[in-house]
Amino acid sequence: MRSFVGKGGSSGRTSFLALALLIAEMAAGGESHGKFEGVWKLEPAQAALKPADGGQIPFTAEGRQAYERNQASAAQGDYSFDPTETRCSSPGLPRLMLTPMLIKIYQRPLLVAMLFEWNRLFREVIMSDALTLKNPMQEGIATGGGEDIGTDIGTPTGHWEGNTLVAQTSKFSEAKLLDEFIPNSANLQITERFRLTNDDTLQDRITIVDPQYFTRPWDAVLTYKRQPDSLYPFREDVCLDRKKAGGLPLPR
Repeated sequence: MRSFVGKGGSSGRTSFLALALLIAEMAAGGESHGKFEGVWKLEPAQAALKPADGGQIPFTAEGRQAYERNQASAAQGDYSFDPTETRCSSPGLPRLMLTPMLIKIYQRPLLVAMLFEWNRLFREVIMSDALTLKNPMQEGIATGGGEDIGTDIGTPTGHWEGNTLVAQTSKFSEAKLLDEFIPNSANLQITERFRLTNDDTLQDRITIVDPQYFTRPWDAVLTYKRQPDSLYPFREDVCLDRKKAGGLPLPR
């Protein structure tokens, strides 16, 4: 990756050229790594995270209590524990990756972006190389702003290990769920390893670390199948409109 330094100067032409070259470089696909770009769908569909080893979720006593409380509340029709269900807020991670609706991935050298059909949400995984760039766009790309404030989908950085995209995300807001019922704290850390198992199958292996609710790190694996791509954008999806019409905030 080229490193540009915009110093200003006689006419600013150097900075303009650096910016133009950087944009061109960003527009090129990251074809030296796994070719993730395209449209994907979770198959088989699932609403709950399941440990990859086939065992039980390693809850702490506090985690199990919160999990069972959420299940009992939902069984009585009370979803006050779930802001996504009640007011269509972002599902957070990794729950957003459980959507049964389409996901479109855009792959670029500095970032991998994911556009979700659900409520037109998007997610960006910024490559760690971008954090050390010295160029006219550094502030807009590398910092992202608000690093010390927890957010629904956390603060991610990514890097490549061969053809595997490793996305490490932390700094989440506390009032979210890992799936329909599994709680998380503000100390949640997620590492995802995206890789193609064949040209049309994308695997996301998720490692979850949250000592408040789990006694040890644990893995879950999600699998996506490539879908026909199109130049047309996703259909408009407004969760609140669907909910008002009697539909489910998160389709199942």
